[in-house]
This record gives sequence, structure tokens and C-alpha cells, in this order.
Amino acid sequence: MLSRFDLKDYRLQKELSLRDVARYCNVCHELIGQVERGVVKVTEHNHNEIIKGINAASQAKVYGTFEADKEKEKMEEKARLEQMNEMKEEKQTTKKPGRPSKNGAGKKS
Repeated sequence: MLSRFDLKDYRLQKELSLRDVARYCNVCHELIGQVERGVVKVTEHNHNEIIKGINAASQAKVYGTFEADKEKEKMEEKARLEQMNEMKEEKQTTKKPGRPSKNGAGKKS
């Protein structure tokens, strides 16, 4: 198993960012950075996922699919954010039924 220093050296040797590696494995870029800085210990799972991500990302560069994968991820993130904004706007425009006041205002006589 590679040390945290070796993992970082391997990633940098392949000219990959933390996000590039995370795109091709099941750990987020924050965790990869924490492992490389020694904030989080290298576990077998993290190690294997990071190695898998580095290898897959470097293969994607070789096969010419790296930029397309990157663009696809950007488009998916943009669509997700738009959907969240639409849901937020819906919540704000939906009127909630009001409660009658305690002083009797609004009562019909």
C-alpha cells in the first residue's frame, strides 16, 4: 500500500487534480486531499479508491474521453443546481393557508 506522500506524488506525476481523481472513484476530492495531507489516515478502502481514480483518469486522458467526462459532469451539476433553484422558487411562491387571528379579525358576522 502506498503512503499518503506516494499517493500524492503518483497523482501529480499523472498531472491530475483532486477533482479529476474523484470523478473516477467513489471518494470525494475533499477526502483525497485530507488523506494526502495526513488529516485522515490511509485506509485500504481509501487507498484502493484513490488508486482506481488515478488509473481511470489517466486512462481517460490517453483514450481522449477525459475532457468529455469533465464536461458531462459540469452539465449534470448545472442541471442539478437549476432543479434545486426551481424547487426553492416553487416553495417561495406557494402560499400557505393562513390562520385566523386571535382577535377575531377576518370573521364574518
